[in-house]
Amino acid sequence: MLDRQLLRGIPRIRRARGFRLYDMQGRRYLDLFRDGALLGHRDSGSLTAMKSALSQGLAAALPSVWEKRLLTALARSFPRHPEIRLYVSKDRALDAACRCLGGGPLVIHDPALDGDAAGRVPAGFWRPFLPPDEGARVLLPLMPVKVGEAPAPACFAGEVPRTVPVSDIIPAFILAGAVRGFASLSRSIDTGCPLSNPDLDKALDAAPGWARVGPYVRAVFPEAEYPKVHAEFLHAGVLLHPGYPGPSVLPGDCSPGETRLLAGLFTRIPGG
Repeated sequence: MLDRQLLRGIPRIRRARGFRLYDMQGRRYLDLFRDGALLGHRDSGSLTAMKSALSQGLAAALPSVWEKRLLTALARSFPRHPEIRLYVSKDRALDAACRCLGGGPLVIHDPALDGDAAGRVPAGFWRPFLPPDEGARVLLPLMPVKVGEAPAPACFAGEVPRTVPVSDIIPAFILAGAVRGFASLSRSIDTGCPLSNPDLDKALDAAPGWARVGPYVRAVFPEAEYPKVHAEFLHAGVLLHPGYPGPSVLPGDCSPGETRLLAGLFTRIPGG
């Protein structure tokens, strides 16, 4: 969950490129938060698709061909969850999952935080480069490219109850970027995770206070320590996920110096 106080502590960002952010003073940060930009900021294919849709005036929330294209791509990736709806926010998708499962408290399995559920939970997030929980009745894919919180898909394994909201109408330029981003992601998965960094992975696996699952790293030290740790990383030029325990996302194209910086921070903080 995002901590608004930690979000407010992030400097104003002037531009973003790849896995790096630049503030108003020109200082560079390694972005391990990567909200809505898992494959890097300004992904060329997604940016081109969004610009093309905007040049056609497709900024309003109106039906478009891009909705069907995204639904097709998701159905191909999650064949055990063929009933798919698209929402404008994570909260809308969570509400749909809750309604599908009959209401009441909703427990969502997150493979980057909770490990392999082995089909033990009725609903689960899917994170790129981690296997989907195919036994879940509702699968909530976290998209590699989005604008704000859209699109937020909900994929259902069986018949969808009438109480579940129909898809929201999402502007075509957002869907176009999501389609191209998902295509880039699929190619990346086929050729191996582009976020892999063996030297950093090795350091993290031996670092106290942190746990790694694929390209995702989460804090396992007490929550009360997280604001201080977040501030220390930010002071060193690294943006962690602004919410305990994360997960943060490891960058795949670190220079040797950046790799040493990250390995040192994770090993030393907290208390390594």
